[in-house]
Amino acid sequence: MVYLSFERVGAITRTAAASFLDTVAQLSADRIDAQFMAVRDGLDVLQDLPSVRSAAVRDNPRLYALLASMLRNNRQLYSLYAGYDDGRFVQMDYLERGGEIARLRTEAPDGAQFRLLVIPDSGGASTIDFLRDDLSSIERRPGPSDYDPRQRPWYDGAFEKELRPLTEPYIFFAIGQPGYTLRMPIAGSPRGVVAGDILTGEAEALLRRQQLGNSGMVVLFDDENRVLAHPQMSELMAGSGGTAAAAGLPKLAEVDRIGIAKAVDAWKKTGVSQQIFEDADGRVHAAAFRTIASAGAANLRLGVSAPIDEFYSQIEGERRRLFLTALGFVLAVLPIVLWVGAMMSKRMRALAIETDGIRHFDLARPRASGRWCGRSTISAGRSPP
Repeated sequence: MVYLSFERVGAITRTAAASFLDTVAQLSADRIDAQFMAVRDGLDVLQDLPSVRSAAVRDNPRLYALLASMLRNNRQLYSLYAGYDDGRFVQMDYLERGGEIARLRTEAPDGAQFRLLVIPDSGGASTIDFLRDDLSSIERRPGPSDYDPRQRPWYDGAFEKELRPLTEPYIFFAIGQPGYTLRMPIAGSPRGVVAGDILTGEAEALLRRQQLGNSGMVVLFDDENRVLAHPQMSELMAGSGGTAAAAGLPKLAEVDRIGIAKAVDAWKKTGVSQQIFEDADGRVHAAAFRTIASAGAANLRLGVSAPIDEFYSQIEGERRRLFLTALGFVLAVLPIVLWVGAMMSKRMRALAIETDGIRHFDLARPRASGRWCGRSTISAGRSPP
């Protein structure tokens, strides 16, 4: 009974831990979903602007102000741009969000907050403006002469019927950080594409804020098991060298120290989002998984795991103490139980012998009770009345 109670409390603890992590996973997935949807809603607005539809990208302060406002208000966005089938292009980068790497690679002057690239047409000279926070110009430079938006991966296939809005993950060259490009086609004439570069750094900060004990882990990955966000993503990227290809993204197996990959495989096979597994040291972990619905064909997944003993350490400690106390009590009373059992067994054997003698009319056999035998009229040699 003590063992069954011990196991029952353990099962309840595991179920409670898995349910808690399932709630954390759902909350985290909802927040990441909200980030993607905010960018998508912004692109919807940008797509319907008359100036964007008409490709009025040259000397358009209102459009530039809107791009800057959208970048400020979407912390996961680094860049917004629109390209057209006649070669026109406009792009605004938020240098502050790209960090020191973005400033070094773009050679931005001091005080610059935004970088604005404009290609007025396929044959026109492109320009790069570095802008202050109020969008006043600090410096203007000639832009690249060989950049053609129509040849970029985010433009290619944007007009197909089965459009994949979110591109494959890759590392942005300008800032060395991983992310996606979300794109939408612009109908009409000229035809074009509006897009935004989404950093996963904000998701990384969100995952870091979960505080799942000392050993808990929250990770954002895709069907290829490429890690897009992790509480230590910056360190992982620094270790990989920050290459500009999707292959440069770390794999789940590279960041897995507890065996969560086994739980991922079990989730994919069974569809059960709550999983219990053990690491190489025998420590029990709970895990929960969610799909990021707004990511669509990018198939982003979110996984949450943590050791059960870190969440329910007090319950686990009390459970062990209860088991040891009960075991000690059983061991303490065991000698008494054995002594009482031996005494009862001795008396039962004597009673069985006496009963057997009576059954065979063996009156000379000594009786179990001497007091009854001494008063027996049969043993005294007198006939019964």
